Amino acid sequence: MSLFSFPDTSSITGTEPASRSRSIVIVGGGIIGLAHALTAREAGHEVTLIERETRPLGASVRNFGTIWPIGLAFGPEREQGLFGMRRWRELGPLAGFAADPCGSLSLAYRGEAWDVLMEFSSQPGAPEGFTLLTPEETLARFPMANPDGLRGALFSPHETCVRPMDALTALAAHAARQGVKFETGVCAIKVHDDAVELADGRLFHFDHCVIAAGEDMKTLFPTELAAASIRPCRLQMMRTEPVAGRLGAIMVSDLTLAHYPAFSQCPSLPALKRKIAITMAEHLAWGVHVIAAQHADGSLTLGDSHEYGHSLTPDIWMRVDDLVMGNLATFTRLPDLKIASRWQGTYLKSTTGQTQVVLQPRERVTMVTAMGGLGMTLSWGLARRTVASWELLNEPAEPLL
Repeated sequence: MSLFSFPDTSSITGTEPASRSRSIVIVGGGIIGLAHALTAREAGHEVTLIERETRPLGASVRNFGTIWPIGLAFGPEREQGLFGMRRWRELGPLAGFAADPCGSLSLAYRGEAWDVLMEFSSQPGAPEGFTLLTPEETLARFPMANPDGLRGALFSPHETCVRPMDALTALAAHAARQGVKFETGVCAIKVHDDAVELADGRLFHFDHCVIAAGEDMKTLFPTELAAASIRPCRLQMMRTEPVAGRLGAIMVSDLTLAHYPAFSQCPSLPALKRKIAITMAEHLAWGVHVIAAQHADGSLTLGDSHEYGHSLTPDIWMRVDDLVMGNLATFTRLPDLKIASRWQGTYLKSTTGQTQVVLQPRERVTMVTAMGGLGMTLSWGLARRTVASWELLNEPAEPLL
């Protein structure tokens, strides 16, 4: 297997199927497809994954690599995110990739942002582990935070960081070792009631099928996708050369508090949004909020922006980079950064506020159309529910705790 490629499983004959084994076909080799493939295989089913590329190239490797429960509202969805966090941390040593349990640090530089953090951490049902830090405590633990104007911070221990390309490549190889069969470099052109048809004419029959192929799904189920109230969201991101020292956590600031649904119930959030609208109008126009995630080699992934629509230009906007870097400097103290690479990513997002859009276009076909940029966090829990819904597990699925 070459570096960053999907595994070649053409010579693998497979393992003895479980007594209740069924034939499962997955279309799409990103994190949603891989999570479903490995979960189904662990449940004892025969799994074939079909991917048009020969290496991971889509949204699953064009992101921060952050597993981000703190962005999810308290309740079942957050529990799903925490389940995903535990799966990533469990699979890291098994599959051979780094899953850094670094947590996250939300830094407040406006009084309204500090109020939001205090309200958030004291909400009914708030999980254990959140720690409010004074400026002095923050700087003692995280010396790369910017002290200028710092009101305080919230540390959460649950967030985890992986390097997406490394993690997905290792995860695919691990799935192959467990018996998942990969058909790569081939394109699915039609889904029948009981089979997926490839462009080369081959048919892969299934008892159940999961479609997780991003925008390619409009080729397979165009009518259903058009009716699903989703739209593409494009991101602009960058990665630095390795830097000396460690952030100590995934770092965000005031802009991010206004972005994720987890903070929507905080009484001070409207005031924070009004303040940001006055002082950071250009950031909002580009959909910029800034995350700094550091990987095992010391490099930082930085971003991002959010542009919505079906006919976006191919440009990478230097002004967006300037906005990201300028905001980064307000909450970190980093040495001069050298940008090693820039890229765009695209994911599908609901226009009605859903974080997970799952369709059933055929009786035995599940189509995951939009995860709202939280696929790395939510895919494992979704895969567990999908597999359990087939009623093929030997025992009922346990709650996502």
